[in-house]
Amino acid sequence: MKMDRNELMKRIGSIEQIGGVRDFTFNDGKAKGIRAIEVNTGVFCFTILVDRCLDIAQAFYKTTPIAWISKTGITSPYLYEKDGLSWLRGFYGGLLTTCGLKNIGNDYKDQGLHGRIANIPAEKVSVSAEWVGDDYIMQVSGEMRESVVFGENLVLKRKITAKMFDNKIYVEDTLVNEGFNTEDVALCYHCNFGYPLVSENSIITNVPADISTMLPPMHNLPEECVGVEKTGGVETIGIENGSIGAYITYNRDTLPDFLIWKKFAESDYVVGLEPRTTNYGGKDVDINNAYVKLPAFDELKTDLVIEVKDL
Repeated sequence: MKMDRNELMKRIGSIEQIGGVRDFTFNDGKAKGIRAIEVNTGVFCFTILVDRCLDIAQAFYKTTPIAWISKTGITSPYLYEKDGLSWLRGFYGGLLTTCGLKNIGNDYKDQGLHGRIANIPAEKVSVSAEWVGDDYIMQVSGEMRESVVFGENLVLKRKITAKMFDNKIYVEDTLVNEGFNTEDVALCYHCNFGYPLVSENSIITNVPADISTMLPPMHNLPEECVGVEKTGGVETIGIENGSIGAYITYNRDTLPDFLIWKKFAESDYVVGLEPRTTNYGGKDVDINNAYVKLPAFDELKTDLVIEVKDL
């Protein structure tokens, strides 16, 4: 129950009683050594992986799991495999996996599937949790550098913000070209939703009816990728299932394209909602010259809001 700071603190000894920020390290298996930060608003609890691009793994709304976690589980970036489709061996899914910065989609030239950024650890990480008036604001920020000798020097600066008792996550990114040449870049926000939000009773909102429906798990059913054409500025697309809904809000000024990824196979049961900079992937981005051209020392700012609510 939301209340002002004074009334809340009369009733608790520490903010940790109802939520807050917890910094920890995984100590076992393929996730061993990964630094993580759990942010709990008392309503929306999610885990940020510091060593995986400040992406978001598990997420729970109240007690309901929202994100899809793949059979690989959370995997260390030091187990990253680039060639061909081997990126999938470390694709844990999660509420947010960032794809780019030099490639999205299929592998192409020296870039593996969906690029390198999701496997780059964050540096200059800052964690804050403090009262601002009657709002308790929790914020995690840092930056990931994708660079190579004789080549690109790109920095993705990320800030993730949540507020106590709130049901939203705010992700703000600034991609900076710190090199002296114009760079071709591409970004995709691979937001992955799973059971029980995803089921044969769920629908995708704000898309044409013929692509809005879902299926039960089926044996070896192939994946399906469907582009969604939008014309507005700020758009919201979500998934609803009975009494709960999850939504992605993004700005088409910087993320003009949107892809829906559906995989309704046994044990691979997931729907991805993916705002991105281009509707092309892999070699087609190059063939169609569909990269964002980022001049030397210029910036590309993107943002999205992930919201979950009762219906």
